[in-house]
Amino acid sequence: MAADVGLTISRRPWLRAVTLCSLYCAQGLPYGFASIAVAAAMANHGATPDAIAGLMATILLPWTFKWAWGPLIDRFNGSAMGRRRPWILMAQSLMVLGVLSIAFGPDPLEHQAWLLWSLLFVNIGCSLQDVSVDALAVDQLKEDERGRINGFMWGSNYVGLAAGGAALGTIAARTDLRDAAFVLAMAIGAIMLLPLLVRERPGERRFPWSRGAAHPTSLALRGSAMLVIARLLRAFSLRSTLVGALFALALMTSVGVLGACSSVLLIQELGWAQDDYSLWTGNIAFAGLAGSICGGLAADRFGPRRIAALGGLGVGVCLVVFAYATGQWSNQTFVIVYMGVESFCSGVMTVACFSMFMSLSWPLVAATQFTAYMAMFNISRLIGTALVPSIVPESPTVEQWSNVWLIAAALQVVPLVLLLWIDPKQTRRVLGEGGEGNGLQ
Repeated sequence: MAADVGLTISRRPWLRAVTLCSLYCAQGLPYGFASIAVAAAMANHGATPDAIAGLMATILLPWTFKWAWGPLIDRFNGSAMGRRRPWILMAQSLMVLGVLSIAFGPDPLEHQAWLLWSLLFVNIGCSLQDVSVDALAVDQLKEDERGRINGFMWGSNYVGLAAGGAALGTIAARTDLRDAAFVLAMAIGAIMLLPLLVRERPGERRFPWSRGAAHPTSLALRGSAMLVIARLLRAFSLRSTLVGALFALALMTSVGVLGACSSVLLIQELGWAQDDYSLWTGNIAFAGLAGSICGGLAADRFGPRRIAALGGLGVGVCLVVFAYATGQWSNQTFVIVYMGVESFCSGVMTVACFSMFMSLSWPLVAATQFTAYMAMFNISRLIGTALVPSIVPESPTVEQWSNVWLIAAALQVVPLVLLLWIDPKQTRRVLGEGGEGNGLQ
């Protein structure tokens, strides 16, 4: 029995943390590659803000529809290999195949349609993994560890973002995007070994040909599609869960706007080299990592709603300061410090929001409900990218660039008012636990 339990995440808190964090790192790698390395290469190739916005929209599109994965994952979850693990392995296989299509395809910058379709495929796999991992976290994490582990998980995403942006961006700048994509595929494949070797609960199969059976808890939580829908409607019948959805739908529009504008401003307007942009933008993610860890610990101690508000206000202040400090934009040190502080505050805010949404999610429909919140986060980013043509004029002046950052600051701060009507404990207080979060393993 000892050997049976050894690599089982439900019985080993440290293994649970390592597994969740590694999988989040695997999700950050492709996003850093696409949003930093590819965006920098395109900007260096003369791309406009609209073209970069098209790239960001392609990356984000599968994430806006990832709510569709939730009912499938909650419905088909009684596998002998685990409740969530088969979905994670399938998702990572899709990610590797998509990245390899870039590595062994035509020159991405000369065949951008091929590049965008490949990135779309990669992010379909990423979105599926994200839903599966979030559901696994809701299944397995205890209440007293949600904030802390969410902080480490999102921090690990920043590590992946940093590596995907800085390391792969440097490779892309000095050699070719295809070389960077090949390294990315190898990195994701290496991380894939972890979910391949661990089990969720004792007695389950490690491989399809191994001995084992579905855990009784997984079978007990399995339900029909109609039951999943009925449970989801019940979960969203509460004030806090509904306001939480509106909050998620509004909060990240500023990220969508600035994600399409930052590389163009720094590379084309301020004269940053492609490899400098990739290196610094990628490494700034470590400030986000620090913010994630601090935000997770603070959310456990002071409550996720309060910490989300403080982090969001911090981001807004950073954007306003940068907008009015146009005289310092040519000072690279100033810009790097701004990006670092903004990334730290963003990490605090995001992790606190994740912890809050995890608390709002009813374990009986964990994959579907939490995924709905995360999908709204990404729809919010997509809305931001769609606003770019109306916010950023053709050949903008310094004053017009400043106005873009002020608009982004307003888009960041206004949604924080909705936090006043969210009670993170309402769902489980009214509907009960109904799942593994109360120790039913």
